[in-house]
Amino acid sequence: MIKTKRVIITGAPGTGKTTLLQLLKEKGYPCHPEVSRRIIKEQLDLGSNLLPWEDLVNFSRLVNDGQIAQFKMVEEGTCNFYDRGVPDVLAYLRKESIHVDELEKSANIYRYNPSVFILPPWPEIYGTDNERREDLQAMIEINDKLIEVYKDYGYNVIVLPKVSAKQRMEMVFSELNMG
Repeated sequence: MIKTKRVIITGAPGTGKTTLLQLLKEKGYPCHPEVSRRIIKEQLDLGSNLLPWEDLVNFSRLVNDGQIAQFKMVEEGTCNFYDRGVPDVLAYLRKESIHVDELEKSANIYRYNPSVFILPPWPEIYGTDNERREDLQAMIEINDKLIEVYKDYGYNVIVLPKVSAKQRMEMVFSELNMG
C-alpha cells in the first residue's frame, strides 16, 4: 500500500497553481482546492467584511479552519495535493507584520509532506479578478513570505521554474519519487 502523502503546491496569486493541480487531478490524484478563494467568494456574496483587504486576522482564522478541515479530508493510501496549506495564512499575516499565536500553533500541528512546491511570481500569466486583487509588488512580497514561513517551519522549499504545467508536474513527480 502506498503511504499517504499530503503535498502542498503554493505560491503567490496567479502563478499557475490551479492549472498544475488540474493536471494532477486529471492524472487521478486527489486535489484539494484553494480554501481562501472560496471563502472570499462566500464573504463577498454575504456582503461581509471578513475579507483579506478589510479584516485580515479574522479572515485568516476562517481560512485556517477551512484548511484544517481540508487537511483532515485526506484520501488515505495515495498522494493528496493541496492548493496551499495551513502555513500559507502566516505568510499573508507576516507580510503585514501581524502575529497570531493560534495560527502559528496550527502550522506546527498540521504537517504536510516535507517538500513544499512553490510557484514563483509570473507576471506574464497573472490576472486580477473579484477575488484576486494583489498587484505585482504584493505578489513578490507574498512569494518571499511564503518561502520564509515554510523554511521557518522546517519544510524543504522547492521553487518550480516558469515552465509549462506539464513540465512542472513531471518535476513534482520526480521530486516525490513517483516515477
